[in-house]
Amino acid sequence: VIPAVREDRQLYFRTLVAINVLKIVGREMTMSADHMTATWARLNALLDDDQPLPAREQAIRDGITERNADLCTKIRNGDFDEDRAELFAHLKADTYAQLEVANPRFLAQLAAEDKTFEMDAWNGR
Repeated sequence: VIPAVREDRQLYFRTLVAINVLKIVGREMTMSADHMTATWARLNALLDDDQPLPAREQAIRDGITERNADLCTKIRNGDFDEDRAELFAHLKADTYAQLEVANPRFLAQLAAEDKTFEMDAWNGR
């Protein structure tokens, strides 16, 4: 497809965007179940809850949305002011999961920065 549309700049750009969207959708379809299961388990720990994972995907999505709202309330109430490590680990894991789907190349770049002190954005602060 790319060679056929390369001459038309606008069509070429739109084709590249469409290809990228299809790649993202493919990764989402492949990874979403694992990501949601991991998020559910971390929310159970953070919210000091033991809710079982629902059987249906939409129920899991709705539950995660509701439980994230509960987590936000706890954060606003100062429940994590003393010990933020578990909260930070959860937020970092969720961010990485989203980047794994949306932009794995950027995630790889972040991983390289994590391993190389000179590349760390917080270096020297």
